[in-house]
Amino acid sequence: MDIISQFSDDLLIRILSLVPTSHALATSRLSKRWQFLWSLVPKLEYDDSSHGDDNYATFTHFVYRSLMSNKAPVLESLYLKLGHKCQAVDIGIWIDTAVAHRVRALTVDILSSEKGPISLPSSMYTCETLETLILWNCIRLDVPFSVRLPSLKIMELKDVDIGSLQRLLSGCPKLETLAVKQDNLDVALALPSLLRLKMTNEGIAPKGSGFVIDAPSLVRLCIKDDVLYDFHRIEYMPQLEQAYVDMTCGANHKFLKAFTCVRTLHLCLSFSEVLSPCGMIFHNLVLLELSTCAQGWWNLLTHMLQNSPKLKYLILTDEHELDFPSIETPDCWKPPISVPNCFSYSLEDFEWDGYNGRRGDREIATYLVAHATRLKTAVFSPADSTRDDVGERYRMLQDLASVATPQIFFE
Repeated sequence: MDIISQFSDDLLIRILSLVPTSHALATSRLSKRWQFLWSLVPKLEYDDSSHGDDNYATFTHFVYRSLMSNKAPVLESLYLKLGHKCQAVDIGIWIDTAVAHRVRALTVDILSSEKGPISLPSSMYTCETLETLILWNCIRLDVPFSVRLPSLKIMELKDVDIGSLQRLLSGCPKLETLAVKQDNLDVALALPSLLRLKMTNEGIAPKGSGFVIDAPSLVRLCIKDDVLYDFHRIEYMPQLEQAYVDMTCGANHKFLKAFTCVRTLHLCLSFSEVLSPCGMIFHNLVLLELSTCAQGWWNLLTHMLQNSPKLKYLILTDEHELDFPSIETPDCWKPPISVPNCFSYSLEDFEWDGYNGRRGDREIATYLVAHATRLKTAVFSPADSTRDDVGERYRMLQDLASVATPQIFFE
């Protein structure tokens, strides 16, 4: 305690910011110096799960006392994790108070509510200092027409009622990062300032639904979508550097064309859904990771190899092996009409995670390692079904041993 007493008030406040608010408040009993330090902590965290249903009144009293007593010049963050006993009126007052304290980051996670999704106060939608907004679960976006969040840069929405999402986004002129996880996401995103976007869609979409993305400044994109939509459309993204696309269906050639500027690309996409992809050159693509669990992946591989002149790293992966085993490559796999340019000038590393050694797989593997003259290493990791079968692994290695290549590794 003597050592800690030598710390400056600023350092002690920083330390208190790292612990839950209830612990910070408890330090007020240590000495007269500590009596008011907790009230200057700029980060507040409240979790009613530690109080239980019978003590919810105690929890709300604690939140009111500590939040109303906070004297930090700027409230850096407010975190609320609430259960089914939470009341909309309490949440509204707490958020109103945070807005009055010029809050910069707000997280509200309502696990459940006795009265259904809760609408948050209108003050939240006009907070000029708010930079980060995270909303999870039992929340309804009841956005007023006067929405204005001029400082907001990061927004994350998970399993909330997003009926007025379009209106909310219209009031965020500086939004840079958006993450949305939702069942049946039916939305058109037109965000000139957006740099990073993550969308996760689940469920069964109603007829006529889909999504449109128009974000010309986008640098990173992640889409995980197992919903059968009537349409998907993504406009051209000239600044795109990294993209992860895992989609069940609904894509077409225009969809894939939006990614032609990307440098790093992960695809789990059925080629049968990518119609007539001729004329698409991926001039900047350096790393391609392609999932072998989608129908027609071998044709998509051929197309990508033919049209990625700077490709340096190629990874084939059975990422959904537990749920959707790798789709067997047909014995009649058709190699590229001519040797891809990347085989002669750039491709250095090839990795196949989930290699089964079937005839079609062997045809792809032997063609690639035989014709990629710049290849330095080729790494094959057997599928889980054969990983412990030493004899099968030896057979796979023997099948490739006759090909004159650099080093081949079996993991």
